[in-house]
Amino acid sequence: MIYPSRLSGNFFKGVAGPLTAPPTEKHMTAYLRSGKTATAVLTTIAILAALLLVLAPTERTLGSGIKIVYLHVALIWTGMAVLLTAGLLGLAVALLPRATLAGWLRVVGWVGFGFFVVGTAVSLAAEIVNWGAIFWREPRTASILQILAVAIIVQVATSWPLPLRLKGVLFAALAGFMLWSTGRAELVLHPDNPIGASPSWGIRAGFYGLFGLFVLAAVWLALFMHNTYKQR
Repeated sequence: MIYPSRLSGNFFKGVAGPLTAPPTEKHMTAYLRSGKTATAVLTTIAILAALLLVLAPTERTLGSGIKIVYLHVALIWTGMAVLLTAGLLGLAVALLPRATLAGWLRVVGWVGFGFFVVGTAVSLAAEIVNWGAIFWREPRTASILQILAVAIIVQVATSWPLPLRLKGVLFAALAGFMLWSTGRAELVLHPDNPIGASPSWGIRAGFYGLFGLFVLAAVWLALFMHNTYKQR
């Protein structure tokens, strides 16, 4: 005799297979780990950023030199925003030294450092384009270079097998130093918020669009690197 419960179990097992949830999380993880996906996303962002730079308006004083300023400020802002996020993660790791938080701290720290390095290089090029030379002692330039030096020290130090709490403190200290250094830097050659104070909506839209794209790229890189490291 075949009982209804046994019949229904055999029926659903044979027709529909095991009743399990769709592996969406596994698919998403594999998607984020895919090198082809990462390349496609970053290439798309780079193309959109290049189009924004081409279409963004020039400025009356700097002319077309404003476009490299768009680029350098957007990169620096992105690097600083991500390093500030790493500082907050560092505080969390200092209080709760867990491997999961430390993994995110390592990834976010490297992404912020990478954007800040590129932004620093572009800022020096922007000085040459718009001022004709690099003014090493200009307060804002000196501040950026000092932050870069401290960031290099923190990245090297945290690559060593230090206690997790200490690594968190180092990244928090870097974020604190960054805020202190930029806050005390006087405005000598650098203007005070020229893009935000500009009456041109095109200049503001071009810059903030570029900044948004770089933030999106930073978030994607952090997700990609975190899932790649987690796989190892």
